[in-house]
Amino acid sequence: MLQRVLTKSNKSDLYLDLIELASGLLLVGFLWTHMLFVSTILISPEMFNTLSEFLDTYYLSYFAIPFIVVVALLHFVIAGRRIPTRIQEQRIVWQHAKMLNHFDTWTWVFQAITGMAILVLAAIHVWLVVTGWPINAMNSADRMEAFWWFYLVLLFVGEYHAGFGIYRQFVKWGMFPRKPIGYVAKLITVVIIVLGLAAMVAFVRLGGGA
Repeated sequence: MLQRVLTKSNKSDLYLDLIELASGLLLVGFLWTHMLFVSTILISPEMFNTLSEFLDTYYLSYFAIPFIVVVALLHFVIAGRRIPTRIQEQRIVWQHAKMLNHFDTWTWVFQAITGMAILVLAAIHVWLVVTGWPINAMNSADRMEAFWWFYLVLLFVGEYHAGFGIYRQFVKWGMFPRKPIGYVAKLITVVIIVLGLAAMVAFVRLGGGA
């Protein structure tokens, strides 16, 4: 029913694809920027706290969090309109993916799976951050020490979805050649994951040394 409502015509489907592209690029940009912010803990807790206080002083955190939540929900609804909802349809997609055994087909399948996972994981993350406000090095360290396993899963799932998502969008719209953008997306994904892992270790050490 939702798919029929969202795709009444070819023109509306094009507009929705453009919104999906814009919202996806915005979310990837936020995710990578957010990881750079989190990685300031590698410089020092003072640097992390200074940046956090700046965001709070100018109410950027209070604006950005609700805004990103709305954009993420919008992206999920629009991108999810092509995901089969019935178990039988999902089995057919999985069988076709195995039969074709094509890289881009598998990326779409895992984009759908990780997208569903992120919806749940990101909601838990936002709840943990809001209930542990304000954002500072020690609060983040306590949260990371208690839930490192959760953030490890979120890191890999989120960065996979972002990196391969931007690859699929650029290929879909013909913005860049397939292989070069694939290499760039993979490289950035690996760099962001390494930064995330290093930041996790720094936070756990900070919490353990408190």
